[in-house]
Amino acid sequence: MRVLVATDDLVGPSMAGSALRAWELANTLTDAGHEVRLTAARGSTPPHHSAVTLTTSAGRSWAEAVIAPPWSLHVPVFTGSHTLVVDGVTPLLAELEAMPPTAAVRRRRRTAAARLPLVAARAHAILAAGEAQGRWWRQLLRERPETPVVDLPFGIPAADPPAESMEIDGVPPDWTVALWWGGVWPWLDLETLLSARAKLGDVPLSIVVPTAARPGGAAVDFTADDLRRMASEIGLTDPAVVALESWLPYDRRHLLLNRASVMAVLHHPGRESELAFRTRAMDAVWSATPLLVSNGGEVSRLVQAEDWGEVVAPGDAAAAAAALRRLVHPDAQARHRSALQSQRMQWRWTRLSRALVEALPSIGQTPRGALAPALLRTAAALLGRTSELVR
Repeated sequence: MRVLVATDDLVGPSMAGSALRAWELANTLTDAGHEVRLTAARGSTPPHHSAVTLTTSAGRSWAEAVIAPPWSLHVPVFTGSHTLVVDGVTPLLAELEAMPPTAAVRRRRRTAAARLPLVAARAHAILAAGEAQGRWWRQLLRERPETPVVDLPFGIPAADPPAESMEIDGVPPDWTVALWWGGVWPWLDLETLLSARAKLGDVPLSIVVPTAARPGGAAVDFTADDLRRMASEIGLTDPAVVALESWLPYDRRHLLLNRASVMAVLHHPGRESELAFRTRAMDAVWSATPLLVSNGGEVSRLVQAEDWGEVVAPGDAAAAAAALRRLVHPDAQARHRSALQSQRMQWRWTRLSRALVEALPSIGQTPRGALAPALLRTAAALLGRTSELVR
């Protein structure tokens, strides 16, 4: 089958999560025997050799199937005869709801919400991650309950990471590292992690926070100066808090992951935390790095159920500090790393994608809804005259 995978993000040696997911799905489908093209942002390059054709043009007339997030789709995609699989893993509307309501954010919410009536009427299948996302999408699809919602969360590579690691500028060689992996967004809770570190006093532990621009991003959302200012307000200085001011290439990220004793993924309570599947936590599964997470959402359920690390209440700095003390202990390190290593096989991209690979030839037969009513609801959403979120 000729499959077009689409992302608005930059694909290359360094990638953010959405581009990484598109690249991995495209390669998995190629390995399964499909002819795949990946359309991505201008300036994209293949991260490594692959049979996937990388392009900046949509090529919808060529495709027998299109796989893309709803936010990357335009009206013509909903009108063609191709099979349409909507990748609904990123809860963008919930993320935007958690952002300060500037004019630009309100505009993005309207344009994102405008895709949902078209998705509800025209998608042949939805990709989701976890039970909460599945319920959200089934509620949106309540008028078309026969539409498949395929559970396909974020995965990990087929090969385990190399054992080598790197030293981090500013971190003493004999200090342990708690890594804040990924960006600092309004719905995430770096403040609690820093407050927890302050409670640990002279424990030789560095909180390492990436502050480089997101690949493909025009500006830095959270700078090294922002981190130092936040840390100084609670009495922390280097090396208790260290800024990581460069973005590691995808195929070298293991060097940093292997240096870490803990990966911290803390969030504020809210709709985003309920719906999110923390993609950054999958690198912890891949590298067998114990996790410290806030309660709420699918990944925290997995951490608790599978003994991947510690789960604390959102905003509880004392509990996070106690959890950090436990996590860096050698016995806890050995136990959690063993649990994570035992789970790797079931989180491989090839395994997670199996349901999509098997269903793809037939899901185009799913009956679709009428286009005209969906377009009217789309127009209403663009004008801000309809609720954007399914509650």
